[in-house]
Amino acid sequence: MYTILNFNYLITKAFILCLILLQSVSVSGQQERVFESFCEQSQAEVKKPIRLPDSGIQPIWNEKALMFKFAPSFSTENKSWIIPQPSQYRFTAFSFNNHQTYSFTDSIPNASLSPIWSEIPNGEVYLKIEAVSKDKQDVVLINKRLFYKTASFCPPYPSAQYGYSEAFDKGMAYMYQQPHIQQWFHSGRPDHEKHTLYCYSALEVGSVINAMVLHHKHNPKNDTSLVIACKAADYLISNSESKTSPLSGFPQVYEGERLTAGKFSGEVLLTEPAATGLSYLNLYSITGDSVYLNAALQIAETYRKTQLTSGTWFIRLNKMTGQPASEVLCIPIKIVNFLQILTEEYHYQTFKPVIEAAIGWTFENPVKTFDWTGQFEDVEAVEPYENLTKYEASWFAQFLLNHHNDDTNNVQLAKALIDFCEDQFVVWEQPAMYDNWNNSTQSWHVPAVLEQYHCYVPIDASAVQMVDTYYLAYQKTGESIYREKALALANSLVNTQEKSGKIPTFWASGFDEFWNNCMVSSLFMLDKLSNLEK
Repeated sequence: MYTILNFNYLITKAFILCLILLQSVSVSGQQERVFESFCEQSQAEVKKPIRLPDSGIQPIWNEKALMFKFAPSFSTENKSWIIPQPSQYRFTAFSFNNHQTYSFTDSIPNASLSPIWSEIPNGEVYLKIEAVSKDKQDVVLINKRLFYKTASFCPPYPSAQYGYSEAFDKGMAYMYQQPHIQQWFHSGRPDHEKHTLYCYSALEVGSVINAMVLHHKHNPKNDTSLVIACKAADYLISNSESKTSPLSGFPQVYEGERLTAGKFSGEVLLTEPAATGLSYLNLYSITGDSVYLNAALQIAETYRKTQLTSGTWFIRLNKMTGQPASEVLCIPIKIVNFLQILTEEYHYQTFKPVIEAAIGWTFENPVKTFDWTGQFEDVEAVEPYENLTKYEASWFAQFLLNHHNDDTNNVQLAKALIDFCEDQFVVWEQPAMYDNWNNSTQSWHVPAVLEQYHCYVPIDASAVQMVDTYYLAYQKTGESIYREKALALANSLVNTQEKSGKIPTFWASGFDEFWNNCMVSSLFMLDKLSNLEK
């Protein structure tokens, strides 16, 4: 009897195990098909160009671009006196990957590479564009480009080594325990020896405020984090431009002579006070201390007074005179984000016209020209298209997604901006190219997001920026590929975390510089994504 029962038990157990195995295989197969569909969707999307040239009215945005995922088109003009009226234009691309040539002809010189894009393998590509005479006897080279074709999105990518909440807890503990953070509790001042980057005062001291507000949110009984946040904010306020200054209330963007702080010591980068204002509002939201609200309002009022009639500001102003230190204009979306909090959450309607003018300027300028020039505290103002970044473009995409009910075109424009960001700054696989300093990219941790043309390397905060943008796009459009992209980058970030809890700023060998503000942005992202695990 025992033998029969035992035999029946074994049969039942084997049957259950088979069912579990079949279910597992079924789920695995379904997941593979989902991944395949994402690959196919992405491959179809990248055949289309981001943006066609502007008929000679504006320079094509990609004139300084090094890599492309989407089929590019290049601003090309036939100036040949030998073939003033070509019958056609021949496009020939040579792949250094497989040493094969791919070509097609078109009636216009600035056609996109869509006809051959899917055939060209990833890697370095040399393109030549030729004008061809009617009798096909004469050919003139009218343009040439050397660039890298990089991989489009095609999961699966590595899963996170552990959950977002665990990564957040480890990272938050590391952030709190840093000696330069704890020094604030004792001295109320930045320790430039423990953290050299305090030379970028508004940025890095502001990151202390944000980090400690976040720490207090998860550790409400820990008064130390709140004390540190208040001391950091008080330090910025006490050193801000005086009430009689033309830039009253603006924080010191630079302090000391280290790195580029000495070079720009007499200037204010116009996007930084907005970030400081947001830090003050974060602190006010948990302390209720009007000192921090008033400091934010003073910054906002100075923005209102210094706004140009065009709707924007100069990107760099002289602290003493309030006059432009450069003729380059600011892309004001970061300022808009700050002022919107004051109008929507705190009901200060005074700043609504400022926001409307700034948004209007953005629609009439970078949206049309695609000149999404970077605005960084350690980089001087540059000529159009010389130093593009994904920050302003993705922030504006977020703005459009959050205002999708205002205009039916907002979502489509937002998606185009996201494509631009992905095309130029997201790397899903090793791009097999060289960075600004001629270092190989073989050591890059990928998937990743590059920061700007002048620092074309993967940065943790850059990944965060695209995680936030992709996930918002998923929430607003319901398109699951955006969610998959967001999580692929978030998982990649978790996998960079060190045993200490530190999340490195640079995801490439040879860069040891640690930007506190970058890791703080990573912590905020992990905190948000932790909700997915509940």
